[in-house]
Amino acid sequence: MRALLLGMWVLMAGTAQVLAEPRSFSVIDPSGHYLVEVLFAELPPEREQLAPALITVRDKASLDFLQQLQTPAGRVPLDRNGKTEDWHLVGEYGLLYFGDFNFDGRQDVAINNGRGPDGELQPNYDVYLQDPSAPHWVLNRPLTDLANETSGGMFTVNPKDGIIHSQTDRGCCWTRSSQWQMRDGQLLRLGFYTQEEVPPTEFGENSSMPRGYMLRTTGEWKDGQWQETPRLEGPVNEDARRLVGTLDGKIPVELWYQDQGAVVIGQLRYTKSGNGQSILLIGSREDYADEPFLNLHEYTDEGRQTGIWRISKDYGGTWVSGPKGDARELAIQLHDEYQEPEYDKFDEVARDQRNGHYQMRQDFLDRDGDLDITVLPERNAEGREVAQITLTLKDAGTQNVIVTTQYTQAMETENLIIVPEPLAPQRNGPYHIQLVKNFAVIEHNSAPDNPAYFTGMYRKQPAQ
Repeated sequence: MRALLLGMWVLMAGTAQVLAEPRSFSVIDPSGHYLVEVLFAELPPEREQLAPALITVRDKASLDFLQQLQTPAGRVPLDRNGKTEDWHLVGEYGLLYFGDFNFDGRQDVAINNGRGPDGELQPNYDVYLQDPSAPHWVLNRPLTDLANETSGGMFTVNPKDGIIHSQTDRGCCWTRSSQWQMRDGQLLRLGFYTQEEVPPTEFGENSSMPRGYMLRTTGEWKDGQWQETPRLEGPVNEDARRLVGTLDGKIPVELWYQDQGAVVIGQLRYTKSGNGQSILLIGSREDYADEPFLNLHEYTDEGRQTGIWRISKDYGGTWVSGPKGDARELAIQLHDEYQEPEYDKFDEVARDQRNGHYQMRQDFLDRDGDLDITVLPERNAEGREVAQITLTLKDAGTQNVIVTTQYTQAMETENLIIVPEPLAPQRNGPYHIQLVKNFAVIEHNSAPDNPAYFTGMYRKQPAQ
């Protein structure tokens, strides 16, 4: 046993000695003027760990020593087999990154020094600029700070104009792309483009922003003044998806759908029965019995709902007839099958197709709804389009008016109108009108079964 333990100790000591051995790398810079040597005096126990390194710069022709730099936390450019990984030695994610960062015709260098909050996905760098009077490199703090704010590695430099490009991400829903340039030794921002997701309005706020819209802000110099211009855009449209399968285990169907923010539009076709014409679908994603479902409602041309497709995440589910979804039920079994979509069926609503009459007939609260939209040719002082709205709800049986309203309101985007109080009746609260192809969707911040709420999916009618 003592011999076995002694043998194991010798093996471990030998392994530790191998890990402790120095490891060096050498590269020639892109200009071909300098030999750069990297020395790790001791390799770390784990390949992913960082380690101190010395970087020696020599004249390539004479091998004369020029300068020695160092990093306390550099990435060792070795793979699992101990072989050099070139892309971890030199490049955008490497230990060394060469470039003419200040566009003065001289070779500069950035050296990996630690990691940012995203770990291996965000290496940090110290950026050194070459002294114009001698082959000597000096740390530049503004460029170093910019490099360490950049997500996913070093910033990039366009060699044709010296413009530096950086991108900063914060979580899932905020990103900024910026353009910079070094001028007279100073780092100057030329412009930026920021995109951030706008959260949907919470209940109780005097607004009604739906999910899926983005605030995009452009910053730039104009006539010597820095200007930032915000613009609301959206919704974010996902790729159209195709599902095929059966209804009631025997009726073949083909179903297309596309998420457009909080609204989902689609089309349904019975491939071996019916008249072969597509049925328009519209709906949303909602939870039912604590499970996520895609709920798509069938609509006739006159705005009458004929059925609901409740599709689960595994593409099973149930079809229920009628607007209330409490009548006949049939089983759905679908699967995802790719086919190039007809993109004109899933585009956003065209600007010249927004005006007109929209209606819904005999919804789940037994109401008829009529909506008229006219986008006026004149814009307001903020440059936003303005829409004239007339909206009426009636009891479907008696045709007695439940609520009616008429107003003019600035549009948030080409397809979104938010109606706050006092334009929105106080008993209803704020709501929004989202225009999609063939429909106008109205939603309040809350959705009680209240006949005075304008909530509904209004079918666009042909122009008279």
